[in-house]
Amino acid sequence: MLSQTSTRHLVIDGRTYDLDHAIDISLPITPDDSLNAFSLPRARFEPFRVGAFVGSIEEGGPVRCDVVTLAPHGNGTHTECVGHIAGRGYTVDECMRDLVDSATLVSVELALSGGDLVVSRTALERAWQHASTTTLILRTLPNDPSKRTRQWSANNPPYIHIDAMDLIVERGIRHLMVDLPSVDREEDAGALVAHHRFWQWPHDPRPDCTITELIFVPDAVPDGIYGVMFNVAPFHGDAAPSRPVLVGTLRV
Repeated sequence: MLSQTSTRHLVIDGRTYDLDHAIDISLPITPDDSLNAFSLPRARFEPFRVGAFVGSIEEGGPVRCDVVTLAPHGNGTHTECVGHIAGRGYTVDECMRDLVDSATLVSVELALSGGDLVVSRTALERAWQHASTTTLILRTLPNDPSKRTRQWSANNPPYIHIDAMDLIVERGIRHLMVDLPSVDREEDAGALVAHHRFWQWPHDPRPDCTITELIFVPDAVPDGIYGVMFNVAPFHGDAAPSRPVLVGTLRV
């Protein structure tokens, strides 16, 4: 349930949030050599050209009008739906119906498993004592600011162990946000076991659930309950750029 108590406050499921102190946890899609994952092509922003018209102020055009080419899964913060593993029958603009939700931010230490760094069930249970929201935001530790611009490609980034994903589903999480390029191992022969487990595909699909990857939550933001505004672009595909924003509970 969503209601607005004033122009600056928001009430979600009985909790009141302060809109005056919003925290953007997204990473932008840029045309430079920063953040990249899965060896996907970098985003390109090129002026539209037709005849004598050029969509560039710098080149003498009347307006800026870019033609943008991007790969959401590797260029910045993005939200994906079950269509990522199920195909064209599901698109993020149709699956993502929530505008806001209450979210739990949890910082979790990465653990070694089979030579990989992972979010383990044990570490997650230790850090996440109470499940009282349907959105979970995971900040992995150490929380190096280089996550903002890291070249994740071909570096076997950390991911979520299948046992930890089972815990996430067991606790009723519908929207999962992580500061990693994927909830699955970079190279897993196409198994994507954590994705399948989260969406319960194909046996008991959860098409109203989403995964948001490549966020960044600064250290100054403490663990706890927040309101989250998802801000997912209405792409008719499996994933779309997004700009999740946190708002803290109102102190009265």
